[in-house]
Amino acid sequence: MAQVTAAAADKLNRMHPTFQELQFGTAAYEISQYSPVIISTAVTEAANSTAKSVTIPFAMRVLFCVCECTAGSSSGTLTLRKATTAISDAMECATDKKVVYSASIDDAQSTLAAGDDVNIIAHGANDKGVVTIIGIRV
Repeated sequence: MAQVTAAAADKLNRMHPTFQELQFGTAAYEISQYSPVIISTAVTEAANSTAKSVTIPFAMRVLFCVCECTAGSSSGTLTLRKATTAISDAMECATDKKVVYSASIDDAQSTLAAGDDVNIIAHGANDKGVVTIIGIRV
């Protein structure tokens, strides 16, 4: 969903008496500004030497990550990074079906621009899972 500008919100509010009464444009603006952003990607192939890449569609700040392990792998972890710098801690990904939340997010790395490529690196070749990035637009 594209962000609604303040000018567009004002136009929407004035389009129709019902829209004006409901402040429809204002509501659309607030939803576009303050809704959470959720980006999910599956790591299905070995990502220990070549990380799984994800392109960020719009400027956002990462609040936390979730790792859902889809295969058992001793000492398995998945880490969200910007280039080679970690954004999240290494999230455990050793037990099939286990869900783990990031314990830390590096605030110096958590703000991403539209078009930024982030990547998910695994500790071992058999570390498989779904990583979900949750944040807000900036």
